[in-house]
Amino acid sequence: MKNRGFSLVELLIIIAIMAVLSGALAPMLIRYINKSRLSTDIDSGKALATALMSAAADESVGDAAEGYSGGPHPVSQMADGAFKNAVFSVLGTDELVGKSKKDVDGNAFPHPEFYYTLDTETGKVEVYYGDTSDDYQIYPVTGSKLVDN
Repeated sequence: MKNRGFSLVELLIIIAIMAVLSGALAPMLIRYINKSRLSTDIDSGKALATALMSAAADESVGDAAEGYSGGPHPVSQMADGAFKNAVFSVLGTDELVGKSKKDVDGNAFPHPEFYYTLDTETGKVEVYYGDTSDDYQIYPVTGSKLVDN
């Protein structure tokens, strides 16, 4: 007797096993993707802090930096000029856009974009993502809504 392949029952069993496995792995994959996006945004925020400090310390754009003091300000609304050019030159990009849509608890960000505060007199910089509360701070300390504790 020749074996002509799999029976319908065998194929249905294989499909059922694959469905159960994919159903169990999909939530873990989604969490992993969200953590990866959040990690990327944290690294981008730290790079932004470095770029802001470098641009504020640069004598050629130091006076322009004073117009950016205070805050928090959204990075997306940074006015064109010498200071913005210096910041984005250090970053090596034309714009800074966040990738993550949810925090570590799975809650959607109130405002998914980067914010910064800058004190040109002391050189103090703070960077936030999603909101301007301490829970969403990236630099100098990463807030509790952005990392697993």
